[in-house]
Amino acid sequence: MTPLERVGTVLQGGIPDRVPCAPLICGASRRVYGCTYSEWSQDGELMAKSMIQAQKLVGFDGILGLVDLSVEAADLGQKMVFPIEDTAHPDYNDSFVKTPDDYFKIQPVDPTKTPRMKEVLRYMEIVANECAKTIPIMGFVYGPLGILAMMRGAENLFRDCYKHQEAVMKAEEVVTSVMVEYIKAMAKTGVHAIVLDTLFASQTIMNKKKWVEVEGPFAKILADTIRECGCMAMVHNCGDGIYFDAQIEMMQPTAISFACLPDDCKDMAELKLKYGKKTTLCGYVNPAQYAFLGTAEEMKLECKKQIEELGKDGGFILATGCEFPPNGSLLNAIAMMEAVELYGKY
Repeated sequence: MTPLERVGTVLQGGIPDRVPCAPLICGASRRVYGCTYSEWSQDGELMAKSMIQAQKLVGFDGILGLVDLSVEAADLGQKMVFPIEDTAHPDYNDSFVKTPDDYFKIQPVDPTKTPRMKEVLRYMEIVANECAKTIPIMGFVYGPLGILAMMRGAENLFRDCYKHQEAVMKAEEVVTSVMVEYIKAMAKTGVHAIVLDTLFASQTIMNKKKWVEVEGPFAKILADTIRECGCMAMVHNCGDGIYFDAQIEMMQPTAISFACLPDDCKDMAELKLKYGKKTTLCGYVNPAQYAFLGTAEEMKLECKKQIEELGKDGGFILATGCEFPPNGSLLNAIAMMEAVELYGKY
């Protein structure tokens, strides 16, 4: 099977030749092509060439178009820092939203013309043109609260969701309108799916009722837009105690990429039993413990355990629970691919 056939079979409830594997290599791809992180994160062509070479080297079963979590925030006005060899991030000393009143300053932009989203669209178009016939291509957008957290700071935003909810939700309306246009443009590049990152839908940050109230309606709009554009809607959430039930209700995702157990499951067996028929499970190798600090042999053993836990009867894509560490050993990504060949065949 090609990677596209393999992943497509799993997403449609079938049994492929083996468990698909996605180490979620994103920023680490720049090391394969030989450019700096700063160059890579601002140039769509470099992103694409790096990813294509990384896929050829490692052989993973899907390409995820995550660049960093500040792409949308930057184009909405947030000042950025672009380290030479580390992930781009907001200028934490100069947040765009300094007070609750500043939420009302956020204005719509055209994502096809802004500096960063435009480059991501270029990235996706090049990769889709080159690879989409044989490899699944998944675009990536951050959820509205995540974007606002990049512009306000997570702690301040969390507080504002309780004390200044009207202002936060007004800003979410603006952000969501931009994301709708971004999704429409991304779908035109030829990607097969678009992943929504809804980190706030977890016990790590916000209680379930509050998330459903504050971000849930906007997440639904974005997921519906993805499907209306002919792509599959997927979810990524690497928080602890994530709300599978609420996210499935609001977004009906084809797959959920996760790092930790849901809030309503005591172990992976219960997760498989409760949600294995409702969505495809994608996870959950700890990227720090195994991809960054671990050895290749430790990685293989962990992958074997997770395949045994979640791989029975399909419905499972082995993946890191979050982005493969940008400076992690690519030998550990290769070890994941070796593990599915050794232990993941049906």
